[in-house]
Amino acid sequence: MVAIKKIIISVLSICVFAIVGYFLLELFIPGTEQTNQNNQLASQEQMKIDVDLVAIGDSLTEGVGDSTHRGGYVPMVADLLKENTHVKSVETANYGHAGDTSKQLLTLLKENEDAQTDLKEATIITITIGGNDIVKNFGKVGLNGSVEDFEPTIQAYEKNLNQIFELLNQYNDQATMYIYGLYNPYHYYFSEFQELQAVFDLWNQRTLQFAEDRPNVRFVEIDSRFNPSEAPQEIESPEESADSLDEIQDKNHPYLYKEDLFHPNDSGYQIMAQALRDAINKDLENTKASLSMNK
Repeated sequence: MVAIKKIIISVLSICVFAIVGYFLLELFIPGTEQTNQNNQLASQEQMKIDVDLVAIGDSLTEGVGDSTHRGGYVPMVADLLKENTHVKSVETANYGHAGDTSKQLLTLLKENEDAQTDLKEATIITITIGGNDIVKNFGKVGLNGSVEDFEPTIQAYEKNLNQIFELLNQYNDQATMYIYGLYNPYHYYFSEFQELQAVFDLWNQRTLQFAEDRPNVRFVEIDSRFNPSEAPQEIESPEESADSLDEIQDKNHPYLYKEDLFHPNDSGYQIMAQALRDAINKDLENTKASLSMNK
């Protein structure tokens, strides 16, 4: 009997020690499930990307028409990217300069040491260029100019574009580069000039082809966003009415700056930011998938 009691006491003691030990382990050492959750969160945090965005180009990068004077689409896209769960942080630098042609942008890249330094550290480079090239051609041939009238300008633009991207790749061949297409600011008011739209379409097709030929370059299309097919199109041209300018200003394009009817307004820059955000998010999804496969 005494022996049985000793066995029972021993068993109970072992059970008590086991229970106490279990609770002590739970108290001082995280459980397996919690550890796995912590590891998963840490892994997700490591997969997040620091975005260093450097913007170069003309007045659309500088932000002419932006009522906040913050820099047009650049701060807007930064805010949008911060909403992406794959993004840890977003830093931006803006080297947009109103009036620059593709040739002048090439000069900036060769001479501006601050821009060169920032471009070397960028993970994303964005570009708006070509608008001033095409506008200068309009000054020579007018809005009725044919596609053939613009071919020399397009070829000069493509030559400059080649040199621009050669330099960018010398500075940084790891960054993903996004070049905006042009939108036709005249289509809303002068849709009867069909050759005019054909010029913009050809320009964008050539820029798209340029981007598609390079693995780290993306084309960001915005003309269809600025000029959707359902937008109002008809308005008197200046040649038909002396009061046409006032009428145009009263029927201002919803995405253009009312003071010049050419640059984007705040809504226009938001459209640019959203288009760029969509393109960048697509690449970030691909990057995340690649990182997951390599883990």
